[in-house]
Amino acid sequence: MARPTPLHPRPAKRLASHADARAMPRVLPVSRPGRCAAVAGAGVFDQVEQTDPFLSIDIFRRHGASIPPHPHAGCTVATYLFPDSTTAMRCRHAHGGDDVVRPGDLLWLDTNCGTVHEELPEHAGAIARGVRMIVNRAGRHAHGAPAQTVVRADAMPHWREGALALTLVCGQWHERRVPREVQEMHASHEIRGGSEKGERNDVGERTTLLQLDWQEDDLRTLRVPCDGRRWIALMVRGDAALAGHALRAEGGAAQALALPPGEWQLAGRAGTRLLLAGGEPLGEPVVYRGNFAARDESDLVALTRRYQQGAMGTLTCPGE
Repeated sequence: MARPTPLHPRPAKRLASHADARAMPRVLPVSRPGRCAAVAGAGVFDQVEQTDPFLSIDIFRRHGASIPPHPHAGCTVATYLFPDSTTAMRCRHAHGGDDVVRPGDLLWLDTNCGTVHEELPEHAGAIARGVRMIVNRAGRHAHGAPAQTVVRADAMPHWREGALALTLVCGQWHERRVPREVQEMHASHEIRGGSEKGERNDVGERTTLLQLDWQEDDLRTLRVPCDGRRWIALMVRGDAALAGHALRAEGGAAQALALPPGEWQLAGRAGTRLLLAGGEPLGEPVVYRGNFAARDESDLVALTRRYQQGAMGTLTCPGE
């Protein structure tokens, strides 16, 4: 008789040679903001010291609910629609972006100096499930109009490791990466007035989202790259154990971990889904309020005025 996969493996770890030997996984508090009955979710918010460059990572479930027009500035908004969603979403912004995101697709919106956008379900009675990442670009974004692209599900690398099915939604994971032409669309804007060195906005290359789905109970080693990126593990559904921490999508266990580089034991039950997000920390001050990411309070005031004066555009009802 086969023994069940242990969900509390010992926290075995083998650090990369140049990793901080003191670094250990840390549980991140997960919030469940008050929302209407049609919209539910949970995520990591307002913990930028631990999650830099991510300002928030939010798992959502919307039952026929639209997200009405609202502004963003100084950040990148990446919205991934899980493959098991039962509806597509129409995503528009005030500067002409208009795309349909199907289940399994990723919408990538570089908001730059600011825009207003909305998300509309294709079918009002269906459920949209996914994750939204807000990536800090305060003071580093391109000056000008926003840029919106869609990474289709069939452009993402998919592979199996034992009973684990993996999907690389964006960025790079070891030798695998999202096709270069997609990354170049994300990194095509040069920074003007942001970095003194005039470096490129490579957030699309350095921001990674990896989806792990257990087809059966499984135990294996997860090798987290030691390349300067910061990693966050977030449970979507089911039960797992990572680096000695019990993880559960709902209940009393932890739901999110800050995960240092190295090799960690990972176990999960059939049907479990875990996300791993990685990004290069900026290590810079940021004020994030009202969907605006700014370097300081004066920049935030300037962004708020731009929005109030209509400089970020407006959206009319579809068809008008």
